[in-house]
Amino acid sequence: MTSSMTPDPQRPTDSQQLAGNDSQPSATAPENGDDRVLPQITEKQAQRINAPARNMVISMVVMVLLLLPVIWLMPQPNKNPYRPSVDLPLVAYEASDQAGYPVAAAQQQGWHYNYARWVTGQADGISYWSTGQVTPTNHFIELIQATNTNPTWIAQTVGNAVPEGRVNVASLEWEVRSLVDPDHKSKVTTFYIGEVKGTTLIFKGEAEASEFQALIEATVSYMDSPSSTVAPTPSSGIR
Repeated sequence: MTSSMTPDPQRPTDSQQLAGNDSQPSATAPENGDDRVLPQITEKQAQRINAPARNMVISMVVMVLLLLPVIWLMPQPNKNPYRPSVDLPLVAYEASDQAGYPVAAAQQQGWHYNYARWVTGQADGISYWSTGQVTPTNHFIELIQATNTNPTWIAQTVGNAVPEGRVNVASLEWEVRSLVDPDHKSKVTTFYIGEVKGTTLIFKGEAEASEFQALIEATVSYMDSPSSTVAPTPSSGIR
């Protein structure tokens, strides 16, 4: 006896089940590929993360507080740098007495003397008056004055500087020479050499030509009527 089975219309066939499984989305797969799970941290974890930055700021504040007293206690730059005190009238008077002629000791507004001295005991037997002055622009000019000089003494005094020419300053003729520093080619020393009142005058420095001219004019004018080399009087300030 042959019996036939009628399929249950409410029961899906195997093929329908397979097809249904393929068409349904996976329960574990995200619906959107851009969705990400954001990690959640506790308050203590956040504090531990922020601790290094906070400690760094605290350290910087402490360091600044420690440095402030040191900066306040540091000596401030002196707006009026030290200037050697030269008793020019006294030194010039004594030098003139030893030299036998009035030494050049002109003084100008805005200039100041670094030193002034009478130099003796030289191997060539020529003693000389030497001064150093700082110009208003902080350049330095040295003056050397002597008698009974000769070309050899002059050449040695200026370090065999090269002659550059001649100029007229204060109605007198001056030979100009220059000397280049072999180690610093940009450093050039200029010399003005002339004769005033029977003495040889040499001006030496790295100042501007206008400053050399100003000092030469003041010196020549002073030599016409020396004031710091006269005999002491109650009002001269020379002791």
